[in-house]
Amino acid sequence: MSSDQVILALDVDTAEEALSWARRLRSRVGTCKVGLQLYIRAGTEVLRGLQKLDIPIFLDLKFHDIPNTVGQAVAAVAVWRPRFLTVHASGGRAMMEAAAASAPTETRVLGVTLLTSLNETSVVEIGWKGGVAETVQHLSSLARKAGLSGVVCSPHEAKSARSVWGAEAEIVTPGIRPPGAKSDDQARSKTAVEAIQEGASRIVIGRPVLRAANPEEVLDLIVSGKG
Repeated sequence: MSSDQVILALDVDTAEEALSWARRLRSRVGTCKVGLQLYIRAGTEVLRGLQKLDIPIFLDLKFHDIPNTVGQAVAAVAVWRPRFLTVHASGGRAMMEAAAASAPTETRVLGVTLLTSLNETSVVEIGWKGGVAETVQHLSSLARKAGLSGVVCSPHEAKSARSVWGAEAEIVTPGIRPPGAKSDDQARSKTAVEAIQEGASRIVIGRPVLRAANPEEVLDLIVSGKG
């Protein structure tokens, strides 16, 4: 695995802390992810800071609304020129097409299939009667038809998603936990090595790095294939 395949989730509360982590670990990751927690608290400041540091941005806002609203939202964040941007694939084909049409040429719009916190019981409870595997494959196929650049799924579904998309697409997998690490709220997790072996193009990792006694060591083990 290369460091460019590692996406660091900056799931912290302040721009100061986020940018400190970005500066510290920039040589060991390819992209930094800004999600809802950080975006709501300090979106403009942290995104401007990442741009100044010349660190690629994964803007993980998971847009999910009517097509016009999502298209306008994507256009609104285009100023940040994110490397990756997420929308919920369950928003439907027209919504995803609007997102893809509004994104800058350098931005890869990814369809989030099922959150990695969901297990079989919760997926059926929501109303996806086919369960995790069938739902992810269906949403992945729909995202491909809508013209997106790939999907976000758990490592457990990476192989299936890869079979839908082929070799060149982005299959991004959160829910990464090093061997022996706590699963936290991730119901469908695997190690980074397992995710790549299953077909992921990139992995997303946050808490196991940010909470580690030696974050650099955690990332070095991941890139070396031991984490």
